[in-house]
Amino acid sequence: MGLMDAMSLPANRHCPIARTLEVLGQKWNLLLLREAFLGRTRFAEFQRIGIPNATLGQRLNDLVGAGLLERVTYREEGERSREEYFLTDAGRDVLPILAALSEWGDRHRPQETGRGVVCTADGERPVHLEFRDPDGEPVDRDAVTISRGPVYHAALAAAGRSPDGDLGADPPS
Repeated sequence: MGLMDAMSLPANRHCPIARTLEVLGQKWNLLLLREAFLGRTRFAEFQRIGIPNATLGQRLNDLVGAGLLERVTYREEGERSREEYFLTDAGRDVLPILAALSEWGDRHRPQETGRGVVCTADGERPVHLEFRDPDGEPVDRDAVTISRGPVYHAALAAAGRSPDGDLGADPPS
């Protein structure tokens, strides 16, 4: 089954994780967004991460098309026009994802030399991600589970399918 077919399945089409991976699932996209958060805006600055030029151009176009970066034309005295790339609101909303990846990497793939990326508040105080309930109380990650939402079950019911893919079975309520 091809990628397009897989994304049309209710398990993926109605899943925000799957839809997010359509945009962020490429390693270069995440690394380019990391660089944008580090203040990089120009093509030459993004090249420093080792991405091939053709791939860089395509990934920047993809991130602009997905609404995560905005392309702005600039021109320095005596030079041709060039483009810079700035995070949009949607791009800035990727910060917790990058922070989660960084925390996971530090915990499960640590470097002997220390942390390569650090999230701080006001450039000084280290911060970390955590789960909180609607009242703002911290929730231990071991108490958190992922479950399918109502739109997934409604789509299955409309198709006459059960969550495990059997035709005719009733989805759980």
